[in-house]
Amino acid sequence: MHRLATLVIAIGSAGLAAAAERPNILWISAEDLSAGTLGCYGGPARTPRIDALAADGLGFTAAFAAAPVCAPSRSAIISGTMPTTLGSLPMRCRATLPAGVTGFPKPLRAAGYYCTNNSKTDYNFAAEFDAGWNDSSRTAHWRNRPRPDQRFFAVFNLTVTHESGLFGGGSRRIRDSLPAGQRSDPSAIQVPPWYPDTPVVREALAHRLDLAADLDREVAGLLEQLAADGLADSTIVVFWSDHGEGIPHGKRALTEHGLRVPLVVRMPSRFRDRVRLPDGVPAVGTTANLVSLMDLGPTMLDLAGVEIPRRMEGRSFLGPNAATRGHVISVADRMDAAPGFGRSVRDPRHRYVRNFLPWLDGDDLPEYAAGVPITGELRAARRAGTLPAGAAWFARTSRPAEELYDLGRDPQELDDLATDAARRDDLVRLREVLRRWMIETRDTGVLPEAMLRREARAAGSEWAVFHPPAGRDAAARDRYAEILAAAWDVADQPAAAPWRERLAVADPAVRFWAVHGIGWGAARAGAEAVGSAAETLRPLLTDGDQVVRVAAAWWSLKLAVDERRVAMEVLARGIAGGDPDERQQALVCLDLLGEAGRPLWVTACGLSLARGEEYSRRVIERIRRRLVAAEGREPRP
Repeated sequence: MHRLATLVIAIGSAGLAAAAERPNILWISAEDLSAGTLGCYGGPARTPRIDALAADGLGFTAAFAAAPVCAPSRSAIISGTMPTTLGSLPMRCRATLPAGVTGFPKPLRAAGYYCTNNSKTDYNFAAEFDAGWNDSSRTAHWRNRPRPDQRFFAVFNLTVTHESGLFGGGSRRIRDSLPAGQRSDPSAIQVPPWYPDTPVVREALAHRLDLAADLDREVAGLLEQLAADGLADSTIVVFWSDHGEGIPHGKRALTEHGLRVPLVVRMPSRFRDRVRLPDGVPAVGTTANLVSLMDLGPTMLDLAGVEIPRRMEGRSFLGPNAATRGHVISVADRMDAAPGFGRSVRDPRHRYVRNFLPWLDGDDLPEYAAGVPITGELRAARRAGTLPAGAAWFARTSRPAEELYDLGRDPQELDDLATDAARRDDLVRLREVLRRWMIETRDTGVLPEAMLRREARAAGSEWAVFHPPAGRDAAARDRYAEILAAAWDVADQPAAAPWRERLAVADPAVRFWAVHGIGWGAARAGAEAVGSAAETLRPLLTDGDQVVRVAAAWWSLKLAVDERRVAMEVLARGIAGGDPDERQQALVCLDLLGEAGRPLWVTACGLSLARGEEYSRRVIERIRRRLVAAEGREPRP
């Protein structure tokens, strides 16, 4: 198999000696939980058992998800590789992996470990992916191993803190089940500046704390089972969450709130002298060393004395071959049906964010997030013009190309320093870190999703699109650099950007970004630029690539140019097309047009979709509701 990326961490593991005792490993994973919620991180939640685990172990105060939503985050965790490298970043995209890429439990299993998962997978890979489990089911447990002396790696995924816990009456039932002294008082909640201070917001935030308290009870139950089996002193316990809180500004956002997660490792005393952090920090207390959740798998292999595959981009953060990070990259693309393309760099003090689609509205929450009461409160306050200053992220109708936050003095990320001349050195440094990383790993996000899937079918996998067989790598490298340059220029809008020349390039990915560059440039410049943009975009409505045609149609309609009829026809053919990824692109464009897309609402509502087109169905349902609200009737195709 070819190397997964030019940026490969070649971690050879001397590991633990073959005759040395190997630890058991227990993972307790939570969902949708930010570090700042828990008591051991200074948060308001009542979590005494998790706090005790942290007091007896090592707490990582700078651990971050690779992506702020579950499936791509879990893609990185199970593979030890960024979802941008594997093409598994868009939500539930079912990427195909190259031969030889398996889950990190597989080498653990080969080394004699009994590997169980209870029971969430959601890896964002095609069904044939081999994670390496002995058992992945709701009954999976270390107690099921064939021999009582067999070492185990057991995962228990606790779902109580998932955002769906705030839907309907679920959180109320949990609240009622808690002892009175463990329930949170909405009147005592300190509402963060990101939200309006309303009774509904307070109630939802109090319910979040109640969900965390219930999580604590579940964690306690697992630890009690471990102790009852006499395994506490031979088992490394790792507690973590897949990404930040399942509320707006948290989950799905490239923010501290969305990416900074709890990570606690309790090392039994018999292993503490053997395993230490880099720089001699002992395995008890806290550390601010930067960690990506992508590093979890390599670290477990290192602790078990199993060699870390060279293909993995993650690195061990605790063990014989532990290494420190200078920064952590986190990424976001399509969330459900909501489009996106953002990248973030976190160093010990700063967060840098690059927005490749700057025209996206601040309210880019998908339909699923509407179940959280805070979402409705934010939208109501935005309509009424009463959003607090700290909710500027939600109020914006577009976003800057770059953001920069000094987390040392602004931990809530309220003050964007990207235009501060005094911070330019930090901005340029982190910008270059991101650009180098994208080039070195060949971040697949530069290809629009429908184009990426199409090329993956021809190449064998999404990864293989930019990693061809030997002898063709130079051409792939040059192609990648050309596409990235075009995508990068869209948000920056440099005066000398060669948009017209790029429209003539044979590569449709370059033309796709050139269309966006022209459209966004005209939208920023105003009415005077629209006529010129219309003339430039007109030939693209008959481009040889469907993805490019739909992008040109969307900008033509968004800018309200004279080619409205032709653009509508292009969009209509897109939503009725046979490729599900291209169909989703067209439906999302129609949704983003709002009222301007009304001529196609009935057509969209009449589509018959294949199984598995979950997010396209959600877009159609939203369009249907919009049509009913506008015309007072159900659509009649």
